Amino acid sequence: MPSPDRHDASVPLPGAQSLFDDRGWPDAVVRLGDTRPGAAAPALSALPLCDRPGALLRGSCDLDTRPMLCAALGVVTRIPGRVVHLDLAAVAFLDTAAVAALVQATVTVTGQGRRLLLHHPPYSLRKVVEMFPDECAALEVAA
Repeated sequence: MPSPDRHDASVPLPGAQSLFDDRGWPDAVVRLGDTRPGAAAPALSALPLCDRPGALLRGSCDLDTRPMLCAALGVVTRIPGRVVHLDLAAVAFLDTAAVAALVQATVTVTGQGRRLLLHHPPYSLRKVVEMFPDECAALEVAA
C-alpha cells in the first residue's frame, strides 16, 4: 500500500487536472485546486516554459498542496529533454517535505541520465538546503 505522503501521478487527484500527454507537453497545464468557473485561483499551478523544456511552478508548497506538488512533479519528470528546467520564481514558500519532493524528482530525472535544473529558488528552499546540505546535495540550482 502506498504511503499517504506519496502520490502516484498516474492516479487522478481530486481537484487536479493534468492536461498532458507524451506528444503535447508544450500545451500542457497542471491546474491544482478548485477548477470550477469563478473559483478562486488555485493554490498551486504548473505551466510549461515557452523557451526551454520545463515548467514554472506558481503558488505555495506546503501541507495543503503536497499531493498536488507531487502530481505536478510527476508531470515534470516526464518532460522530454536532456535538461529539464523548473522555474520557482513564482513560488512563495516550500516546506521541508516539498524540498524532499524536489530532491526525489531530481533523483528520478538523474536516474534517467538527465538533469533537473532549478531556477530562482525561494528563500525557504535556500534555507532548507543550508540546514540539510547532505540531504539536498542532489539539487542543482542555476547560477
